[in-house]
Amino acid sequence: MGPPDQRRPGGARRGDGARPGPRTRDARRGARYHGHAPSAESRAKDVTMATAMDPAAIADYLRSQRTIILSTTKKDGAPAAHALWFVYLDGAVYFNIQTKSFKYKNIQHDNRVACLVESGERYLDLKGVMIQGRCTPVTDPAERDRYEAARQEKNARIGDGMDGMPQWFHGNRQQRLDRGDRILLKVPLEKVTTWDFSRVADYYKARAGGKPQP
Repeated sequence: MGPPDQRRPGGARRGDGARPGPRTRDARRGARYHGHAPSAESRAKDVTMATAMDPAAIADYLRSQRTIILSTTKKDGAPAAHALWFVYLDGAVYFNIQTKSFKYKNIQHDNRVACLVESGERYLDLKGVMIQGRCTPVTDPAERDRYEAARQEKNARIGDGMDGMPQWFHGNRQQRLDRGDRILLKVPLEKVTTWDFSRVADYYKARAGGKPQP
């Protein structure tokens, strides 16, 4: 009679080359960390650090903001920045400016511009959209009508910012636009960079030893 079988748990004979059964998740974790809990750095590796917004978030954000910073280039190559009210519509930002302004002269010389919309005072509240593209006049009557409808809708939703201004001033900008003293311009969202630091709250919570939100 031959020697009795010497089987390991899981049914594999000693020396027959069979592999032991699969370890449980807890066993694998214990082997990986040698009995120690994973560090905050290890936990943070499993949490996203991405801050970019998706197209829907970009549209929602731009519709909620009033002011855009328009950067233009002077003839001597020096940059200039201008704060403007704007409207987001159909994948572009729209604004109207005075035709005699130096910013419009800059655009006529070089219509490549950068536009910035940003907000937030606390780190995890920082949010912004930067647009790089070409600034062009809007001459199509139907497009101008869509812009005006979007502008009025935005003013009704977030306010027109004209608190304390005399009543005659409310329609003055539109009158000057109608007679050509101001010009309607747009910048399509061709090259866009975005950030929303609220999206990394879980990353830093994991680094600090907390648990990410579900």
